[in-house]
Amino acid sequence: MTSTLPDWLRPPATTAPKRTIRVAFLGRTSTEEQQDPTLSIPRQLTNSERALLPNMVIVAWFWDVESSRKELSQRGRGTAWQKFDVAVQRDGGLADMLEEATSPDRRFDVVICESIDRIARWTHQGTKIEHDLELAGVPLLAADEPVMQSNSRKRAAQILLRRTKQGVAEWYMIEMLEKSWDGFEEHTTQGWNVGKPPYGYLAEKHKHPVPAKRAEGKHKTKLKIDPDRGPVVEQIYAWRIDEKLSYRAIAERLNTDLDRYPPPQPVDPARAVGRWTGSAVREILVNPKYTGHMVWNRRSTKDKLHPGKVNPREQWVVSAQPTHPGIVPIETFLAAQNVSRSRERSRADAHHGTPNRHRQTKRVYALRSYVWCTPCQRRMFGRTVTGYTYYSCQPRERAIPEGHPSMISVTEDILLDFTDRFFNTYVLGPDRVRLAECSLDITAQQAADEQRRQIAVLRRTLDDITTRRRRLLRVIEENDDPDGTVFAEISERRAQLDRDRETKTAELAHLEETMPSDPGSADILAALPEMEVKLGLLPTDRLRRLLDAFAVQIYHDVRTNQVAFRATVSQHAAPHLARLTRATADDPRTATHRHTSANDAAPADDDGGSDHLQFCDMPRRGHLEDQLMIPLACGCARQAARRRCRHRRHGDHPSGLRTT
Repeated sequence: MTSTLPDWLRPPATTAPKRTIRVAFLGRTSTEEQQDPTLSIPRQLTNSERALLPNMVIVAWFWDVESSRKELSQRGRGTAWQKFDVAVQRDGGLADMLEEATSPDRRFDVVICESIDRIARWTHQGTKIEHDLELAGVPLLAADEPVMQSNSRKRAAQILLRRTKQGVAEWYMIEMLEKSWDGFEEHTTQGWNVGKPPYGYLAEKHKHPVPAKRAEGKHKTKLKIDPDRGPVVEQIYAWRIDEKLSYRAIAERLNTDLDRYPPPQPVDPARAVGRWTGSAVREILVNPKYTGHMVWNRRSTKDKLHPGKVNPREQWVVSAQPTHPGIVPIETFLAAQNVSRSRERSRADAHHGTPNRHRQTKRVYALRSYVWCTPCQRRMFGRTVTGYTYYSCQPRERAIPEGHPSMISVTEDILLDFTDRFFNTYVLGPDRVRLAECSLDITAQQAADEQRRQIAVLRRTLDDITTRRRRLLRVIEENDDPDGTVFAEISERRAQLDRDRETKTAELAHLEETMPSDPGSADILAALPEMEVKLGLLPTDRLRRLLDAFAVQIYHDVRTNQVAFRATVSQHAAPHLARLTRATADDPRTATHRHTSANDAAPADDDGGSDHLQFCDMPRRGHLEDQLMIPLACGCARQAARRRCRHRRHGDHPSGLRTT
């Protein structure tokens, strides 16, 4: 028995010609250094045109000259295409195409590219572009894939082919990056410089080892010291370490004689300012190439969001051995970094005593940036109340440490008095060497105990990692895994544990190798004159210059009603400190008594012994520390300095701390 399909179920007969499908061409070529856009873009367009069906015609052209490693939000917005005369019309880039695709009056129905990896090297970017076009009703075709009508449904084989090609493209890119990284590591180890030589160095050209590149006139460079600018680098480090000058202050000094201190020239001459700036000084003080070791990857030139940013130090590639003449020793470079840590988050003055540029500033506080609150580790700020100067700490409510009042204030006069006591006893006094030796023993023991504690923590962490790796292996032995899912997850976790173990092992080895042994010699202090001073009588600019030179830090602890003074003295800076203190002694306002000393005539000779007071974070540097009990100003009356406090008369004086 036969049946006939009803007419209403039969598909309508189509005798009309197929409508024309409008197509947009999408192309991309890498950076101009890697490809020739004048050849690549026309080739992509030709291959795309050959793959079109008879009723398809290209009506819009979108192409870019850019790296596909950029973030999707940054794609299609470059101007590199303007450098080339490409014989293909351009209606915009990727971003313009995506924007027009969502427009109701778009000019195209389909987008075609030569190959799916021309859209993006990253798989997630390619699928995101494809998905966004599909939401707008615009299929994405590729010339090297079967091209079907735009209204056809997706085919499984086509999706498998496309995703495979996207995965291969991403694998290829990452493999190239890995090989390039390894090559740059070896390049750095051999001492070859990348980019413009830093200030103070010249490029010493060497023939390129590859004959083909050598024939093109290419060469490789190593660094040699510039006889005119190398001494300028040494002077910058000396000012930074000896006088603790800020970047702006050093730049101001250099600008006073540009013939003697020629300013640096940027790669782009149009950016030259013709003088020294604080950023130029900073770049010299933080660049480890001046130690003679070659360094690569300090700055990220390929960062997608922040090009040129400074990478973390663990990402730097540093040659294990010196590869070129160093301008400053490693100890000097580390000492400059130590100055940076002590000045961190402190307002930098171009000149000592410079007022803050804030419109509300009315005066300069003599101890600004030197006084710290111990419980919250914040600098205490200066303020004036009815003619009296205080240094206060007022953290936010959510950041107040336990036992810390809402506000703490310490009078400047008391801090200056105890600063005099500290200098006259521990820095310039006749017993300073003996007192420093006692302090060194205690400090060195504390540093060693802390390092032993860190070593014990790392060893426990390594034991824990080993235990977790064994547990993973036990899971595989005791459980079946027919589809391999568990094995894949465990392999990934084991690889992560291996990386953690490698990192912790390196940290442990570093701590064990740098275990402090010799705290150093306090004889460095013998280079300083023996004298008594009244620092509170010094002008603010001279006082701050002296405190900066000694890197003075004053730590106030409200919980114990104590302050701790810390000053830094090194063999390198001792002659400068001696000259500075003698200049202070020559001021009749400050010198109250001067002892006779053979060391007053000249700095102590270097006898080949240790040139630091204590082993700490930065080698060949040290600290003197003295804790003094302070009867702080009473907060019950602001006129306490003018008349006797009533609490003292009645014998019920509070802790002595001015708090509110």
